Amino acid sequence: MHVDLYIATVMKIAALLRLTAGIYAIQAPGVPMTLEKAEQYAVAATFHGTRAGVDPYELVGIARNESDFVETMTGPDGKDCGLTQTRITITKYSCKQLRHSYWLAFQEAAREMKEYAHACRGHADFDRCRLNHYNSGVHYAKHGFHGAYWLRVACFADAARHEISVGQSCRRVRSRGDIARALHRGIPRTRDLVATATPRPAT
Repeated sequence: MHVDLYIATVMKIAALLRLTAGIYAIQAPGVPMTLEKAEQYAVAATFHGTRAGVDPYELVGIARNESDFVETMTGPDGKDCGLTQTRITITKYSCKQLRHSYWLAFQEAAREMKEYAHACRGHADFDRCRLNHYNSGVHYAKHGFHGAYWLRVACFADAARHEISVGQSCRRVRSRGDIARALHRGIPRTRDLVATATPRPAT
């Protein structure tokens, strides 16, 4: 029993470290991120994703696509707020609260994605349905730029899983093939992460 608990704990820590590395890898150009901040996002995405039954990498993909990890971002009409650009018309939290709490941002994104997964259950285009719900509502877009929203999120999520820096190339994807090409052209960041995390010897 104690061995099983130990193994489970180690696996959870390893998963959290991988997610931290993935978030650090997909940081947006011009928006530098520290390992400490990546870890904070990883903890929040894992906690809320696990509670809601939502893939934490998907939550991270949403945050990267929506705000480039700029916590204080507000949308053009002032109603999309925070790291995951939560619409204040569908949450009990204010824009100010969302812009000042990455924890709330991931919490609300996880809540929404859980609801959309339930609403899209049985749909042939399940992934497109639930993710495009997040972007364009019940009558979600199926074509054009807005219709490809789910692919952009999937691209950033996959890049995080593989710890690959993709710049802004995920914003241009229109197919699964485009995602594969974006990751192939990306830059693996694992070595950079190790170098950053490893203490330098005293001189």
